[in-house]
Amino acid sequence: MRILFFLESLQSGGKERRAAELMSYLKEQGGFEIELVLTEEEIQYEYVRSAVTNITILKRKGFKYDPGIFLRFYKVCKRFNPDIIHTWGKMTTFYAIPAKILCGIPLVSNLIADTIKGYTKLSRYAFLLKTNIFFSDKVLSNSVAGLETYGINSSKSKVIYNGVRLSRFIDKFDNVAVRKEFGIKTKYVVVMVATFSEYKDYDLFINTAREISGKRDDVTFIAVGAGPDLERIKSRIETELVGNVILAGAHKNVERIISAADIGLLCTKSEGISNSIIEYMALGKPVIASDITGGSRELINDGVTGYCTPRDPILISEIINRLIEDKDLRLSMGLKGKERIEQNFSVSRMGEEFISLYYDALTLKNRKRHLLIEKKVL
Repeated sequence: MRILFFLESLQSGGKERRAAELMSYLKEQGGFEIELVLTEEEIQYEYVRSAVTNITILKRKGFKYDPGIFLRFYKVCKRFNPDIIHTWGKMTTFYAIPAKILCGIPLVSNLIADTIKGYTKLSRYAFLLKTNIFFSDKVLSNSVAGLETYGINSSKSKVIYNGVRLSRFIDKFDNVAVRKEFGIKTKYVVVMVATFSEYKDYDLFINTAREISGKRDDVTFIAVGAGPDLERIKSRIETELVGNVILAGAHKNVERIISAADIGLLCTKSEGISNSIIEYMALGKPVIASDITGGSRELINDGVTGYCTPRDPILISEIINRLIEDKDLRLSMGLKGKERIEQNFSVSRMGEEFISLYYDALTLKNRKRHLLIEKKVL
């Protein structure tokens, strides 16, 4: 089977890592030829290069919404002649629609990866989403909450949860070396791995750290990530003299930093299925997510593997304090979380679901073709 993947980039991010893991998994299974199309040149997940036969960069010319990409992507489809077009995101799906129609190729679109519907019914964004859904053969979300948020209730919609490569978490990490590298001198560490963007609540992260510092001095908060909001958060930490927070920057191997922590924290305004939470749990860490309406409840067994809590720094600090004081609870939650990831969120489980979906899309295409033939005969 020939599959054409289309993403804006393979820079650091949950969607990007999922796509990279899927391409590698398909290559390992055999029987798949994969070509990758990007609109940005930077590739964070370098291992993808060995999984694909070719990478084409359709760089935008001068502005974000470049209409020339419609034709350039169509030409790639004509050359590669894929069985499936698999897009990741709203703009790449929109760019792929003419090629899908003209070449008669099933379009599988990963459209929903969040639970924040930040647009009006008459906006350009709403038009874009409706158009994408109409022309897609399969519409995917990584959470039930995502489909509910966007009001997508169609026979073509499906939820496929994120999957991670479990081999990433079996190494023996040198926690002492990590603590030394980042200058961590406290007994306990709380980690947050997330992009510094408007969708992640790093202000809540700082406020929680300040609450904890008023109760105890043996906890360090370490933030791993980069993004457009990083400088503002850095300035706030310096101005307010928040001494128990370390900004580690972006790192490719976040596993080693998570391994050195005691608790995984995700301060977010709302979430689909977070790769960070999956990574925390895969490494046996109890999890706290400031998410009571998003997809985190589909991942965290509240009170068993972690906590889904309102965005309240006092409440979150109380939970952190409880976990620090109760080592047995901390270890028990971490172990149960690790078991949940191994059973339900592996890359092999995710990969098999995508393979099944591809064959369903091809079957649907053949069924439509037979119906057209029958109509012509009649």
